[in-house]
Amino acid sequence: MVLLLAAAIFAVILYRWISQERLQYFAPRETPTTTSPTPEPTPTRPPPIAGKLDTGRLFNGITLHSSVETTPGSDASTERADPESYVLDLKLNARVPTPNRTLEELAKITPRLPELLPGLAAMAGPESVSPLFTELYNTKIRMLRENLVRLDLLLSRHNFFDCQTVLQLQNPQSHRKALLLQADMDVDADGSDGDRMPIGTGAPTNFKPFTSFKWAKKTPAPNPYLAGTEERLKRTEDEFAARTTAPERKRDLRNAITQLRAEVATLKKCSFLIGTTDPYVVIP
Repeated sequence: MVLLLAAAIFAVILYRWISQERLQYFAPRETPTTTSPTPEPTPTRPPPIAGKLDTGRLFNGITLHSSVETTPGSDASTERADPESYVLDLKLNARVPTPNRTLEELAKITPRLPELLPGLAAMAGPESVSPLFTELYNTKIRMLRENLVRLDLLLSRHNFFDCQTVLQLQNPQSHRKALLLQADMDVDADGSDGDRMPIGTGAPTNFKPFTSFKWAKKTPAPNPYLAGTEERLKRTEDEFAARTTAPERKRDLRNAITQLRAEVATLKKCSFLIGTTDPYVVIP
């Protein structure tokens, strides 16, 4: 009995010793943790102006005065990090024209106007200038400010000074009213109509088969410029789907695809005023 009890005690001691050894051997080892420093954001710089700027063509009609001014600065690395150390200031000076008010001023531009409108002298005067003239030039000035960073979109000299006056006239006898605009009229060769002119007249520079005045097609005859527009759409979609096309290029192509799809849909549904055939007047 004593031997049996001693054997049991020895077995318990041995089992406990084995358990402690196993726990010590298989215990998870602590791995020292190192905290990585928080990355600081790299200061971004505006993208540089790339490409070749043809200033002779870019500033067509705009008098250009250019100069380079330098001042002493700090060391090169400091100045390179300062965005104000290398600056191009753009400032456009434009004179807002005064509207023609009297018959004499109108006749300087249109000498035969007094013969065409003999009653104009009694209706034209300093108080006849319409608020539309000021509104028109306020719109032009706003466009200049919005597009100043896009020099290629600035109004040309001709387009800025294209309106001489806008007069609100009223006949003193009949009290009938009229609006007189004196302005240069640009030639517009845009527009197409498959119903009336199924064969295209060619596509000069900047030609568009659309004009603002349109209506629903009357016949199933296709627009003569529909096939060419669909072909441009297919080429654009193929370039967009190509794996070699850069992401920046794909952004431009995506916008072009949206535009071309809208043009195809419009050419299928509508006819347009034809600038080379239909009579029209272009308002400034």
